[in-house]
Amino acid sequence: MTDGDWRDGGFRQRRPSAETLAWVEASMGPGSRVVGCRRLTGGVCSAVNRLAVERRGVRTFVVLRQYPGGLDLRPSLEKEIANLGVVAGSGLPVPGIVATDVAGASTGGAPSLLMTRLPGRVDLNPAEPRSWLTRIAEMAALVHSLDLPAKTLRPWADSWIAARDGFRVPVGAQRPAVWTAAFDVMKSPPPKDTAVFLHCDLLPVNLLWSRGRITGLTDWNSIHRGSRAIDVGHCRRYLAALYSPEWAERLRSLYMSIAGVTLDPWWDLYALLHYDDSGPKWIRGQVAGRRPVDVPGMTARVEVVVEAALRRLG
Repeated sequence: MTDGDWRDGGFRQRRPSAETLAWVEASMGPGSRVVGCRRLTGGVCSAVNRLAVERRGVRTFVVLRQYPGGLDLRPSLEKEIANLGVVAGSGLPVPGIVATDVAGASTGGAPSLLMTRLPGRVDLNPAEPRSWLTRIAEMAALVHSLDLPAKTLRPWADSWIAARDGFRVPVGAQRPAVWTAAFDVMKSPPPKDTAVFLHCDLLPVNLLWSRGRITGLTDWNSIHRGSRAIDVGHCRRYLAALYSPEWAERLRSLYMSIAGVTLDPWWDLYALLHYDDSGPKWIRGQVAGRRPVDVPGMTARVEVVVEAALRRLG
């Protein structure tokens, strides 16, 4: 297997090196041989490849995540490894760890994580949007029902000066006053809310689907405990940017019906305000051509959802 260059997320990275493939083969057991490699779509800060490995006549598929040598993202990899250990055995559809090389000592200097392959694929073009959103709401409620250890999330609002200095009205805002009013809300102390287990990156691009059901939840490097509105709000922000404000609002309603709780509007707004001028670039990179992306309209769509969250705050 020869190396080849690819471009994703703005950096250039080679396919798995000969050292990496040898490490994979050793990790899979004596007699293992890598017989296929396919880059998976959508990675922004890491190279993700599906590898086919044969051993004693049996073919197994595994997933290899590697970080480019020019970016010191080992802490992110270490977090994902630790967090996968936290959710192992939880009943969630998460990958298992096969082998790790955080230092890149055996993989040509590329920090690496070898995982089991989950069935399914990312679905960004749902044929039945309501059913698709219902399954996402159910998955969020399942995650939040788990009593698993994680650090308590400390929002930017813990530092009021940093919050005031960091807020910027997006360039494409149609009504800057909406954003300014939302930023003002963030200057007040966050309300207390029941702390639940959070994925903190529960986005459509991190869900795998098969036959209308979620078969995988990936990207486990940000777990915390905090308001359930944070996970739902992050997903709502993504839905508004990529699809429509109506989809974002529908997810909120579905989640509250399924979980039997009311989502705190302050924490919902907190998650929505993670949108900024870099959002369209990141989303377009994550979507990676799997559906049309209306970049010019993103900010206006998120703005509608921000305004609705403000109204709920009264």
